[in-house]
Amino acid sequence: MIEQVKHGEISCIVVKDLSRFGRDYLEVGDYLEHIFPFLGVRFVAVNDHYDSMKHSGKTIGMDVAFKNLIYDYYCKDLSKKVKSAMGMKQREARYVSCAPYGYQICPTEKHQLVIDQEAAVIVRRIFLDVIAGKTTSQIAKELNSESVATPAEHKSIRRRADRKAPQWTHHMILNIIDNLKYTGTMVNHTRESRHIRDGNQRRVPKEEWYLRENAHEAIVTLEEFDLAQEAISRRRKTVRSQHDQSDRIYFCGHCGRKLEKANGTSFSCPSHRYHSGSPCEEVRWRKDALEDAVFEALKVQIEVVRLESTNAKSTAQNKGSSLQCQLTTLRTQYDACGREKLAQYEAFREGRITDEEFLSSRDQLTLQQNLLKEQIAECEKQQEANQQTMETSDERQRSVDHFIRLTEKQLREHLYDAIERIVVYGPSEIEIVWKFQDTSASA
Repeated sequence: MIEQVKHGEISCIVVKDLSRFGRDYLEVGDYLEHIFPFLGVRFVAVNDHYDSMKHSGKTIGMDVAFKNLIYDYYCKDLSKKVKSAMGMKQREARYVSCAPYGYQICPTEKHQLVIDQEAAVIVRRIFLDVIAGKTTSQIAKELNSESVATPAEHKSIRRRADRKAPQWTHHMILNIIDNLKYTGTMVNHTRESRHIRDGNQRRVPKEEWYLRENAHEAIVTLEEFDLAQEAISRRRKTVRSQHDQSDRIYFCGHCGRKLEKANGTSFSCPSHRYHSGSPCEEVRWRKDALEDAVFEALKVQIEVVRLESTNAKSTAQNKGSSLQCQLTTLRTQYDACGREKLAQYEAFREGRITDEEFLSSRDQLTLQQNLLKEQIAECEKQQEANQQTMETSDERQRSVDHFIRLTEKQLREHLYDAIERIVVYGPSEIEIVWKFQDTSASA
């Protein structure tokens, strides 16, 4: 909303009371006294009987300032009480979050977990498969081949912005294997907010976790949990190599997922590990070969954008000159009609023409002026659009000027600065989305 206000799209804001707009009394006061008056925005708080039009050129008043202060302290006090109550429930081993896969909330006690029999079978199977020596990728592939619903599908959760087809992955399997709650142990206070309106919660050290054994019915025994942890730890890498992350812009053209970089030398889609006969198996490129293809495409794209920008700017300049001449002619004709109307009026006052002739002439000139006014408005509209085209061309030209000045070696070093994303469909087909405006290329 504030962005719309800054762009002049909103001229009046109406809220129930001042606390609905904000709880930070300093920030609210700054908006009411400085920002909104500067932007010419009217602010109305119905229950607090505040209307900025009645305070034009004045301070907001002591009553409004105290109300903002009270709302701020009330919010902080309420936050402390909620945090205290939640902490007490966590220490009592009562569940205060969403139920993990394999469990559901008890219908009669919302802070108690009960087993979801359908999902619990899958959870137990995962633990037993890991103990038997299967890898997490093998287990995920088997679950996908059997069309077993993922945790999100099981709970009928759909993210509006997520266009990826849901599938089991090794990360999902690891999250289940690492979850101590499946042994019947309640684990709380693993994260906490450092202050009110904290956007990022911090991880709490394990020593400060709230643990309570036998808090709910277990899906696996503690011995099975330990055996699964031991089997996973044997296969986990102890040293994690670090690679350059600037090239993490490659995506699979079939499933939409980001490509994995193996050992810093090749890219492939991770989905092929979880599905048999998947088209994602074809998405596999060596890093150096892929970058060579992208580098050649970049050089071509820079030249294309340079030529397009030059031609578009030249065309826009010619059109601009033509529109300016047309606009000058129309305005001259419009002014001539005005002068003619004045001359006809003077002739009528001197008796050289009759009143019928004067009225007829005036109406014709007025009609002509209205027509010319419409043509002038249309011409100005075209002139504005043409100016926008010229500015866009200049902007696109500036976006490639930096790359034109680089040597071939420097251009290769700055390869990913010019690319938004690269979609890979197979060993011979990629699509590149450039950061140059509204341009893309396929190779």
